[in-house]
Amino acid sequence: MAYEAFTEEWAKEWARHLNQNPNYRKVASTWEWPLVLKVEKDESVGLDEDRAIYLDLWHGECREARAATEEDLEKAPYVVSADPYTWKLIFERKLEPISTLMRGRLKLVKGDMSTLSGYVMAAKYLLEDALKVDTEIPEGLK
Repeated sequence: MAYEAFTEEWAKEWARHLNQNPNYRKVASTWEWPLVLKVEKDESVGLDEDRAIYLDLWHGECREARAATEEDLEKAPYVVSADPYTWKLIFERKLEPISTLMRGRLKLVKGDMSTLSGYVMAAKYLLEDALKVDTEIPEGLK
């Protein structure tokens, strides 16, 4: 079953894979902050509103994964945002998340870049586990 990207069901399936990954658990053992990942609306690809997911990441475990609320966007210590095309390239492994953040194509809306840079391997495993989810990409991006 394919899950539409950046939806609650997709986030929960991603968390399921993440929580089964001993490599992620090890490299993210000191990470202690929720993370919101947001895809910006783009009507040209059929995305008529922003979508965001909330991941409660704590010491190598995803304690909660769901659609993000406005309150999450305000309170989460880390919020990362990009347009649909940038996310598509990340999921296709054509862009690497940390270097894409450093170049500004993936935007760190909230959070500390120096802290994030210490979690390059955790970001790698986060992405690998996201790629394990059978994901439906908006039609205009295929």
